[in-house]
Amino acid sequence: MKRFLKITGVSAGLLALAGTAAFAVFPLPGHVPVLMYHFMGSREEALASKNYVETESFRKQMEFLKRFGYRVISMDELYEIKMGRRKPRGREMAVTFDDGNVTFATRAFPILKNYKYPVMLFLITEPLKHETGGSMSVSAVKELLKDPWVSIGSHTRTHPILSELTESQTRDEITNAKIELEQIFGRPVFYLAYPSGDFNPLIGKVTGEAGYRLAFTTSPKKLKTSEIGPFAMLRVKISRSSDNPVIFWFKISGIYEAFKLKFHQRKNRLLIS
Repeated sequence: MKRFLKITGVSAGLLALAGTAAFAVFPLPGHVPVLMYHFMGSREEALASKNYVETESFRKQMEFLKRFGYRVISMDELYEIKMGRRKPRGREMAVTFDDGNVTFATRAFPILKNYKYPVMLFLITEPLKHETGGSMSVSAVKELLKDPWVSIGSHTRTHPILSELTESQTRDEITNAKIELEQIFGRPVFYLAYPSGDFNPLIGKVTGEAGYRLAFTTSPKKLKTSEIGPFAMLRVKISRSSDNPVIFWFKISGIYEAFKLKFHQRKNRLLIS
């Protein structure tokens, strides 16, 4: 029994040491996790929908980043790193919100503003213009853009499954959304989030031709047999499971993404062979 307890104690100590080392090292310099959020709400809303994160959990997550020395960077800074124009410092990440929901302005933005964290809003133009589906109004977004920490990107015109569209429809959703947002807000739009992370080579081609710098899917499985690149970048979805700080750290560490990417690549090799 004593031997068992001794082995158990040593094992627990080694695990704790390994965990501490991993916490200190990850994410590695050059790897910049891009966090994806949708809606903020109550605990009940978060339990009812995977797209909701409890507002208090979000506040704790942002405090976690500050307390442990993470640096939230803008999308322009991320682009500079990806293009090799800026040297990564390590422990950097970006924060994004999809859909332009009203809960961003009322619940998430006050928290982000308190920490002075840059944030990218990926907007859907049709709900934005008509204030439908819980979208913020144009005037509300313009008010947010007075803050230097807030930037906007495109989430297409109507949020369709892009791979189910014709090429002309895909161009309308991707290109015209960019044009409309630039006309409405009087600033360039260089970044795109694909609805539901849906992606194929044609979508990537249209995205590049439209003048975007970077575009985001949601997970390696969305890439199918495509490679990660400027128009097929990954994001980490933050949901209610990330209420646990250990799980939140695991998701932002880069280990989570690396594991999923390795699994995806192995699966593709099996399908091809």
